Amino acid sequence: MTLEDLVHSPQLQACARQAPLGPHLDDLLAAISSVGYTPRTTQELVHGVIQFGAYLQQQGLTDLGQFRWDHVESYIATQPVRQYPSGHYHPYSRGVWAACHLWRYACAASLVPPEPTPPITGYAALLQDWLQFLARHRGLVPGSLALYRRHLQRFLEYLGPDASATGLHRLEVGQLRDYLRRACQARSHSHRKAVASTLRLFLRFAWSRGYLPQDLSLAIDRVPCFKHDRLPRGPRWEDAQRLLQAPDRTTPVGRRDYAILQLLLAYGVRAQQIGLLGLEDIDWRSGTLRFPPAKGGRAITVPLVPAVGEALLAYLQSGRPRIDSRRVFLSSDPPFPPLSTSAITARVTHAFAQTGVPSPHHGSHALRHAWATRMLDQGRPLKTIADLLGHRSVETTRLYTKANVRCLRTVGLSWPEEELP
Repeated sequence: MTLEDLVHSPQLQACARQAPLGPHLDDLLAAISSVGYTPRTTQELVHGVIQFGAYLQQQGLTDLGQFRWDHVESYIATQPVRQYPSGHYHPYSRGVWAACHLWRYACAASLVPPEPTPPITGYAALLQDWLQFLARHRGLVPGSLALYRRHLQRFLEYLGPDASATGLHRLEVGQLRDYLRRACQARSHSHRKAVASTLRLFLRFAWSRGYLPQDLSLAIDRVPCFKHDRLPRGPRWEDAQRLLQAPDRTTPVGRRDYAILQLLLAYGVRAQQIGLLGLEDIDWRSGTLRFPPAKGGRAITVPLVPAVGEALLAYLQSGRPRIDSRRVFLSSDPPFPPLSTSAITARVTHAFAQTGVPSPHHGSHALRHAWATRMLDQGRPLKTIADLLGHRSVETTRLYTKANVRCLRTVGLSWPEEELP
């Protein structure tokens, strides 16, 4: 597909062939065409590229080697802004979309020099030092490291100039408690516990490295936490089955979402495991399905339930984009990246909203709770449920015993009869 096929105006064609985009325009169009956009979307993107190219000409660029990310940011600042129903504001212009595409192309084709690596400050060096310690000596997975990074980064920003290996010597107990009050005010129990445990871990590390004159982790009070203090947050199993009615299975997206819901309801796996599921994990000959490990757990191999197999087959044959990715579930929008954990959770939340199924929680994890509760109601051993859920400890699975009313009735004491005088 050439420029003349997409742009019919001679004036726009001439404008597009000018510097700085002219010498690279054909290669750019080839890169855009390979993504998988529809002809209409490709045409919109090309017009946006021409619009952004005119802006670069106004900025005095004569060669794409002078192109910098600052030009994209300054261009975005000139574009109209739309408020979406969610309340967020975002620049709305096909030129903005095209500018980001052009930047990615220029970087991939090495047309622009790489961005200089920012110098490591005391704050960043201290944060990186701690995260490397957690990864090497405690074996934390990337997801846990990201959580710890987020909580500690806020604390280091609070410290300001003292957020360095030498500045920590001035840290006092009063500062710690003041930060905890600010960070935990009106927050959930789990958030308060995460903030306190993060600070405690970091302060213990800083003391062992000699950054602190004494172990200030002892000044962080523990957040009261009682084992199994909550009930499972899932819908009733009968209600959960209604979610399968939400996807429109006549469309590719509906077939994909239906297969995802079937997997969640049949096996009780996490959304992350579904996102990581590869084509090689489906063994059609032996009739088994292998789910990759999640949260430091174990891989799970289970029989391929007929309903799940039919849903997967329908999606793979008539819904999945024809690209080289080995992931099973892909986005429906070009360039068809694998579905992320948050995207899978959003599709389940959408199914809850469509069907009106009552549940304390509307994410994908709610179906995991519903699955485990049903398994326990059917009399399955707790160890078997723990293995299928990928739990490393049976104590984690014991939470679901609180929802098994039938078994709880057998251990309840009868009410003593009152004797009248």
